[in-house]
Amino acid sequence: MTGFILRRLAQLLPMLLGASLLIFAVIRLAPGDPYSGLIDPRADPAKVAELRRRHCLDCPMPQQYLRWLTGAVRGDLGTSIRFRIPVTELIGDRLGPSIALGVAAESIVLLAGIPFGILAAVRRGTWVDTVVTTCSLAGLAIPAFFLGLLLLRWLSLGGLQILPSAGFTTPGAQFTGAALFLDAARHLILPATALGVTGIAGLMSHVRSAMLEVLGQDYLRTARAKGLPERVVLYRHALRNALMPVITLLGLNLPALLGGAIITESVFQWPGIGRLMYTALLERDYPVLMALNLLFAGLTLLGSLLADVGYAVVDPRVRYD
Repeated sequence: MTGFILRRLAQLLPMLLGASLLIFAVIRLAPGDPYSGLIDPRADPAKVAELRRRHCLDCPMPQQYLRWLTGAVRGDLGTSIRFRIPVTELIGDRLGPSIALGVAAESIVLLAGIPFGILAAVRRGTWVDTVVTTCSLAGLAIPAFFLGLLLLRWLSLGGLQILPSAGFTTPGAQFTGAALFLDAARHLILPATALGVTGIAGLMSHVRSAMLEVLGQDYLRTARAKGLPERVVLYRHALRNALMPVITLLGLNLPALLGGAIITESVFQWPGIGRLMYTALLERDYPVLMALNLLFAGLTLLGSLLADVGYAVVDPRVRYD
């Protein structure tokens, strides 16, 4: 297993290099540039040309890419054109809120999606299965940002008004320690719920399908014939084999922990990576777009590796050596 992990990690560098080249080409081939929307039409054309020259926007694309790649190898991802601070510092400031939101939303998905998926499979054809399946379809049909707007209407801006509507913490509040944690947790409830509820539907349907396929296998009938309790049959034997497709889904969802909430973060004014991506797209902030897309590409490759490792952990028959 160790050798397999080391080989896969060694493959990440050339794959990231290829991904960076593709990302660079797609971003630069889009119409416009960072100054086509930021500069006042009355601005001096000479100053606009100087700004483009300073950022090498008037250079040939191969030269622009080599300049970016040289800096990236040294750990310098450039300076944000929109915010005028180093990209690494900008992303670092947004990582904490995004990780908190992603972990909270994924926890909701796991804690609800797996049990309800198992319940629907075990009670197949009953009213329980019908209710769970209907809720799953409803969850798949409702976008996270729309659910977020409904939660804002019911629990924050109108209705009960018991939860904050925006931000990571209360503006101007001088909280420390446990008080700061509780304040951030209150701000986290609405966006995490909006993301988590819509994510539950997808995981629940995958778990239900996988469990239905496993429940008909001969080895489960053998386990029951040996007198094993039904709980042991379901959770130790059936669920362990049904988790294989779920592990793939969770591994590929790793990038969503940081950047999968672009619109939702904008709705709740959440200071995370998703909102930063949205701003960078609007402003054509090339350095930020390059860094974020490369980050998501790296997380996708890492998620694939973790999924492969998870196969071996769940199923002892899987060997990579």
